[in-house]
Amino acid sequence: MSEKLEIRLVTYMCPTHPVELYELIVELLEKALDCYVVLQYDSRSPGPMTDRPDPFQENKVDVAFITATAYMKMKLKNKFAELLPVTPVFAHQMNVENKPGYFSDVIIHRDKKAHNVNTLLDLRGCTFAYNNEESLSGSKIVLKTLKEKGENASFFGSLLKSGSHLASAQMVLSKQAEWAAVDSTTLLNSKRYMHDGGKDIITLETLGRLPPYPILVNSRLSDTIKETITQIFLDISKSTHWKREFGKFGVIKFDTNSDKSYDGPAAQMWSIQNETLNIRYY
Repeated sequence: MSEKLEIRLVTYMCPTHPVELYELIVELLEKALDCYVVLQYDSRSPGPMTDRPDPFQENKVDVAFITATAYMKMKLKNKFAELLPVTPVFAHQMNVENKPGYFSDVIIHRDKKAHNVNTLLDLRGCTFAYNNEESLSGSKIVLKTLKEKGENASFFGSLLKSGSHLASAQMVLSKQAEWAAVDSTTLLNSKRYMHDGGKDIITLETLGRLPPYPILVNSRLSDTIKETITQIFLDISKSTHWKREFGKFGVIKFDTNSDKSYDGPAAQMWSIQNETLNIRYY
């Protein structure tokens, strides 16, 4: 009897995205490919850790979900990590065209509204929670927006590094921080588990659109397998069952993606990569 294909899938997107989303992807691939899928997740880094052997180069992973920032850093350095030409599209009030890419939601506690906080600039001197300095949605897009408004890092009051978008949202909810910028998909999914559905968190402004979430595939896989996996994702919207199951996580559909999404101004990275949250004094 021939052995079943085994696919090694890793996600670096938790807890930004709920791990249950990736468990659903495992179920989808196993049923569609009649294969086994082994799921691993690493919440310590937005992509393969630079101080460890690279899982693509070591041939330890077949499919990986990483952040756009991590992909833009590694895409020219890793010949075995190939962009799969497909990406999830998430629901958001700003995404009226249902296009790939995501947003950064600037959030405050409902009580801040009573203190005449109506725009981003009203948050001058307030305590800011961020997941990490490299994050496009949690840090870089905020710095870029402030720079466009004539501000710099002196705009911030205290800075609290939370370690994750989920923790940043919780800090705002518990009033440890006065504001944060979080991945829009994190806010969408985490509100379901917050007290009263997270009604005490208000989205003050939405920044972006940011580049799509990249899905990487091991280039050693056969073209047939890569093309089949791509088509499986694209066909989700044709199935009532899978559309409903993915819809629970705010996924509307999967759409095409390419390296063009991560190049030039659209990537948001190059004009803000040298900006930091802490003001420099010379």
